Amino acid sequence: MDLTTVIHTVTGIAKEAGAFIRHERKSFSQNKVEAKATNDLVSYVDKTSETMIVERLQKYFPDHGFIAEENQELKRKDYNWIRDPLDGTTNFVHGIPCYAVSIGLECNGEILAGVVYE
Repeated sequence: MDLTTVIHTVTGIAKEAGAFIRHERKSFSQNKVEAKATNDLVSYVDKTSETMIVERLQKYFPDHGFIAEENQELKRKDYNWIRDPLDGTTNFVHGIPCYAVSIGLECNGEILAGVVYE
């Protein structure tokens, strides 16, 4: 596996998810927020960007698995994607412009690559 190509591909995916998040921030309403637990928020923006990221990763890396935060149905494999589609949801919800898309790749517990797009 060529990690340079992986990083290039994943950077594009992170930027696409980031563009969606940036667009949604303009009209976002706190009425669309759910509480997973105390001080642990989630919104349709998290869920939609998660779906977007997973679909793109599955397209480019069909033999890879996922370590899931939101979607527990995704299976782990030898290579696994760890992602936080909206890292900093609390900031996003409150209009604080400090959040990111975070995507990492691991194999047998070793982190091979990562992209953080703020």
